[in-house]
Amino acid sequence: MSNGYGFGGEEIKQESSWRYPLGIFLATLVLCAIFLYYYVGPSVEDFSGNTPSPAITEEPVRVEIGGIIFAPAANFTVYPRARRGGARDEVVLYALWPTMNGYTPAQRKEFIENAPDTRRIDIVISKRASAFTEAERFDRLYLPQTVDSRGVRTPYQLTKFTFKDQRSNVPTNGYAETELFVGADANGKTAAVFCFKEKEEITSPECWREYEYGDTIEVSYRFKRPYLPEWRALDAAVQEFVTELDQTRTASE
Repeated sequence: MSNGYGFGGEEIKQESSWRYPLGIFLATLVLCAIFLYYYVGPSVEDFSGNTPSPAITEEPVRVEIGGIIFAPAANFTVYPRARRGGARDEVVLYALWPTMNGYTPAQRKEFIENAPDTRRIDIVISKRASAFTEAERFDRLYLPQTVDSRGVRTPYQLTKFTFKDQRSNVPTNGYAETELFVGADANGKTAAVFCFKEKEEITSPECWREYEYGDTIEVSYRFKRPYLPEWRALDAAVQEFVTELDQTRTASE
């Protein structure tokens, strides 16, 4: 900017020619930065560790749930928040059937995508919320809602139960889109395995089981329905996996 004098001795100020273009450029740069941050930058969920994100390190993480310490390797954890360790209400893990290994870049597709036949098992270890055992839930909650309390035998050591259909004039029991398979697990305990029905609108049907682990912990896990015939081996592998993570039990042996 330079100064001069016109007629009458009035001072004339001349603005630099680059001042306004520079202002426009800086404003555009700021707007672009805001735009990029909004669409591709980390969200509040990212900062809090609530966005699924795989880890490749096998460094163990100590997590305390219901007075029990579990120590999964970081590459078994789904959410970054779990890798901070400490006391938690639950920890969400995944492993690949049948090797039960954690995440590796070479197996990224199996862990990240939700294909109907993915071998990923999703495991949640949490504080026990139900006062009923798995066997009690089957007898008191599930069985009265089935069409035939005798069930139908299957080739894979499970009895299949079908639930009553949902009707407009009858309150839903919440089970209409599922089937229940019941048998004895490797420890001789009642195993109640739910599966979504194989229907066209359900593109990737899952099965799941929830069982109690001691007095303060419950474990639930999910797997894809094509692996239901392998349920006994899969269930035994999950139970062994959880037991091996239990540092409190290991220390007392």
